[in-house]
Amino acid sequence: MLKFFQFSETINGTTYFLRVLFTILLSLPGIIVIFSFFSTYLIAEGFIDMSNPEGFDQLAFQEKIEDNPEEFFSNIYSSLTAGWIFSLVLSFIPALWFSLASYYKRVSALFFENRKNIFAVLIGFELINNATSLGVLSAISFMQTPFSIISFLIFVFMIFKNSNIDKDDHEG
Repeated sequence: MLKFFQFSETINGTTYFLRVLFTILLSLPGIIVIFSFFSTYLIAEGFIDMSNPEGFDQLAFQEKIEDNPEEFFSNIYSSLTAGWIFSLVLSFIPALWFSLASYYKRVSALFFENRKNIFAVLIGFELINNATSLGVLSAISFMQTPFSIISFLIFVFMIFKNSNIDKDDHEG
Protein backbone atom coordinates (compact mmCIF):
# COMPACT_ATOMS: atom_id res chain seq x y z
CA MET A 1 0.00 0.00 0.00
CA LEU A 2 2.95 2.29 0.60
CA LYS A 3 3.69 2.38 -3.16
CA PHE A 4 0.42 4.28 -3.74
CA PHE A 5 1.68 7.21 -1.68
CA GLN A 6 5.29 7.23 -2.95
CA PHE A 7 6.56 9.65 -5.57
CA SER A 8 8.04 6.99 -7.84
CA GLU A 9 7.02 4.82 -10.79
CA THR A 10 4.38 5.82 -13.36
CA ILE A 11 0.65 5.37 -13.98
CA ASN A 12 -1.51 5.36 -17.08
CA GLY A 13 -4.42 7.72 -17.76
CA THR A 14 -7.13 5.36 -16.55
CA THR A 15 -5.34 4.76 -13.27
CA TYR A 16 -4.79 8.50 -12.91
CA PHE A 17 -8.52 9.14 -13.34
CA LEU A 18 -9.40 6.45 -10.79
CA ARG A 19 -6.86 7.88 -8.35
CA VAL A 20 -8.44 11.33 -8.72
CA LEU A 21 -11.80 9.79 -7.83
CA PHE A 22 -10.23 8.02 -4.85
CA THR A 23 -8.78 11.34 -3.69
CA ILE A 24 -12.34 12.59 -3.38
CA LEU A 25 -13.09 9.65 -1.09
CA LEU A 26 -9.97 10.40 0.95
CA SER A 27 -11.27 13.96 1.40
CA LEU A 28 -14.47 12.83 3.10
CA PRO A 29 -13.02 12.87 6.65
CA GLY A 30 -12.02 16.51 6.16
CA ILE A 31 -15.47 17.40 4.88
CA ILE A 32 -16.98 15.69 7.92
CA VAL A 33 -14.71 17.74 10.19
CA ILE A 34 -15.82 20.96 8.45
CA PHE A 35 -19.51 20.08 8.85
CA SER A 36 -18.90 19.14 12.48
CA PHE A 37 -17.25 22.49 13.16
CA PHE A 38 -20.10 24.49 11.63
CA SER A 39 -22.72 22.32 13.36
CA THR A 40 -21.00 22.86 16.70
CA TYR A 41 -20.85 26.59 16.04
CA LEU A 42 -24.54 26.80 15.10
CA ILE A 43 -25.54 24.82 18.20
CA ALA A 44 -23.35 26.98 20.47
CA GLU A 45 -24.79 30.21 19.04
CA GLY A 46 -28.34 28.97 19.51
CA PHE A 47 -29.32 28.75 15.85
CA ILE A 48 -30.01 25.01 16.21
CA ASP A 49 -32.18 23.80 19.07
CA MET A 50 -31.24 20.23 19.94
CA SER A 51 -34.51 19.57 21.77
CA ASN A 52 -36.52 20.30 18.62
CA PRO A 53 -35.61 18.23 15.52
CA GLU A 54 -36.81 21.02 13.25
CA GLY A 55 -35.19 23.67 15.40
CA PHE A 56 -32.94 25.46 12.91
CA ASP A 57 -33.82 29.14 13.06
CA GLN A 58 -32.95 30.08 9.51
CA LEU A 59 -34.45 33.56 9.74
CA ALA A 60 -32.36 34.50 12.79
CA PHE A 61 -29.28 33.04 11.12
CA GLN A 62 -29.85 35.04 7.94
CA GLU A 63 -30.57 38.26 9.87
CA LYS A 64 -27.37 37.88 11.89
CA ILE A 65 -25.30 37.56 8.72
CA GLU A 66 -27.06 40.46 6.96
CA ASP A 67 -26.99 42.81 9.97
CA ASN A 68 -23.29 42.51 10.73
CA PRO A 69 -21.29 40.11 8.55
CA GLU A 70 -17.97 41.21 10.07
CA GLU A 71 -19.14 40.23 13.55
CA PHE A 72 -20.51 36.92 12.28
CA PHE A 73 -17.24 35.92 10.59
CA SER A 74 -15.27 37.21 13.57
CA ASN A 75 -17.30 34.91 15.82
CA ILE A 76 -16.66 31.95 13.54
CA TYR A 77 -12.95 32.76 13.48
CA SER A 78 -12.82 33.09 17.28
CA SER A 79 -14.53 29.71 17.74
CA LEU A 80 -11.88 28.04 15.59
CA THR A 81 -9.54 26.41 18.11
CA ALA A 82 -6.21 24.65 17.72
CA GLY A 83 -8.00 21.32 18.04
CA TRP A 84 -10.27 22.08 15.10
CA ILE A 85 -7.34 23.27 12.97
CA PHE A 86 -5.28 20.20 13.89
CA SER A 87 -8.22 17.89 13.07
CA LEU A 88 -8.81 19.62 9.75
CA VAL A 89 -5.18 19.50 8.68
CA LEU A 90 -4.78 15.91 9.84
CA SER A 91 -7.88 14.78 7.97
CA PHE A 92 -6.81 16.33 4.65
CA ILE A 93 -3.13 15.27 4.67
CA PRO A 94 -3.69 11.75 3.21
CA ALA A 95 -5.84 13.12 0.38
CA LEU A 96 -3.35 15.87 -0.44
CA TRP A 97 -0.37 13.50 -0.37
CA PHE A 98 -2.16 10.88 -2.49
CA SER A 99 -3.23 13.56 -4.98
CA LEU A 100 0.28 14.95 -5.33
CA ALA A 101 1.76 11.46 -5.70
CA SER A 102 -0.78 10.61 -8.43
CA TYR A 103 -0.04 13.87 -10.25
CA TYR A 104 3.70 13.24 -10.09
CA LYS A 105 3.34 9.64 -11.29
CA ARG A 106 1.29 10.72 -14.30
CA VAL A 107 3.67 13.56 -15.14
CA SER A 108 6.53 11.05 -14.88
CA ALA A 109 4.79 8.81 -17.39
CA LEU A 110 4.27 11.62 -19.87
CA PHE A 111 7.44 13.70 -19.45
CA PHE A 112 10.07 11.44 -17.87
CA GLU A 113 13.12 13.58 -18.71
CA ASN A 114 11.71 16.88 -17.37
CA ARG A 115 9.26 15.46 -14.85
CA LYS A 116 10.43 17.49 -11.84
CA ASN A 117 10.35 20.84 -13.66
CA ILE A 118 7.00 20.19 -15.31
CA PHE A 119 5.52 18.92 -12.03
CA ALA A 120 6.69 22.10 -10.24
CA VAL A 121 5.23 24.33 -12.99
CA LEU A 122 1.90 22.48 -12.96
CA ILE A 123 1.64 22.63 -9.16
CA GLY A 124 2.47 26.34 -9.24
CA PHE A 125 -0.19 26.90 -11.89
CA GLU A 126 -2.77 24.98 -9.87
CA LEU A 127 -1.94 26.98 -6.74
CA ILE A 128 -2.39 30.25 -8.64
CA ASN A 129 -5.63 28.91 -10.15
CA ASN A 130 -6.99 27.96 -6.73
CA ALA A 131 -5.92 31.26 -5.16
CA THR A 132 -7.63 33.15 -7.96
CA SER A 133 -10.80 31.07 -7.62
CA LEU A 134 -10.93 31.60 -3.86
CA GLY A 135 -10.40 35.35 -4.19
CA VAL A 136 -6.97 35.41 -2.54
CA LEU A 137 -5.42 36.90 -5.68
CA SER A 138 -8.09 39.49 -6.33
CA ALA A 139 -5.74 41.53 -8.52
CA ILE A 140 -5.97 38.91 -11.25
CA SER A 141 -9.55 37.77 -10.62
CA PHE A 142 -10.36 38.47 -14.27
CA MET A 143 -8.19 35.42 -15.09
CA GLN A 144 -10.38 33.02 -13.10
CA THR A 145 -12.25 31.62 -16.11
CA PRO A 146 -9.21 31.18 -18.40
CA PHE A 147 -7.27 29.53 -15.54
CA SER A 148 -10.15 27.14 -14.89
CA ILE A 149 -10.42 26.23 -18.58
CA ILE A 150 -6.67 25.65 -18.85
CA SER A 151 -6.72 23.56 -15.68
CA PHE A 152 -9.52 21.41 -17.10
CA LEU A 153 -7.64 20.98 -20.38
CA ILE A 154 -4.52 19.89 -18.49
CA PHE A 155 -6.62 17.34 -16.60
CA VAL A 156 -8.09 15.97 -19.84
CA PHE A 157 -4.61 15.89 -21.42
CA MET A 158 -3.24 13.95 -18.45
CA ILE A 159 -6.02 11.37 -18.78
CA PHE A 160 -6.08 10.82 -22.53
CA LYS A 161 -2.46 11.40 -23.64
CA ASN A 162 -0.60 8.18 -24.36
CA SER A 163 2.80 7.89 -22.76
CA ASN A 164 5.86 6.29 -24.33
CA ILE A 165 5.71 3.58 -21.67
CA ASP A 166 3.93 0.38 -22.61
CA LYS A 167 0.49 -0.03 -21.01
CA ASP A 168 1.54 -3.05 -18.95
CA ASP A 169 4.86 -1.57 -17.80
CA HIS A 170 3.36 1.07 -15.45
CA GLU A 171 4.09 0.00 -11.87
CA GLY A 172 2.81 2.83 -9.67
